[in-house]
Amino acid sequence: MPLTLSLVAASLTLAAPVRFDRVDLLSEDGGTFLHYDMPLAGAYAPMVALRFLEQVKVVFSLPVGLYAGASISSQSLSYEGMLWRSQEGRGLVWTGSLHTRLLMPYGAHVGVAWRAGPLRVGAGASLSTQATWARPEWSQWRVLPTLAVGIGSNVAPGM
Repeated sequence: MPLTLSLVAASLTLAAPVRFDRVDLLSEDGGTFLHYDMPLAGAYAPMVALRFLEQVKVVFSLPVGLYAGASISSQSLSYEGMLWRSQEGRGLVWTGSLHTRLLMPYGAHVGVAWRAGPLRVGAGASLSTQATWARPEWSQWRVLPTLAVGIGSNVAPGM
């Protein structure tokens, strides 16, 4: 039975290739840039610009509705479920994701996103902690609202 499941998973992976989906200019991971860094832009513009670049995320479409994203500051694995589909195959989706730093899980995100042409706008909530490999501690959590803005191809999943 496990061999059969492995073969099915391998065939699904080969049937639907990994492809570029978008670049998130404002990432949903953590939500800290919007809440902690942006308010300091007037006083610490160079540092805020660096933090902005750290959170810009490249996202790839994986088989079975999954998306993998990576920025300098974090990585994410997301799932998008369709709520409403347009004629082009895009529309309103719900999203759920797991966030990591150097593959150390530190949080999760839930929300909704709208895709219109090459633009993707999302809103949701992020639950995260300050856990790192040097300090793997998950006792203090924070919840922040998130906003995401991404630009990419308008190719619907599975097309």
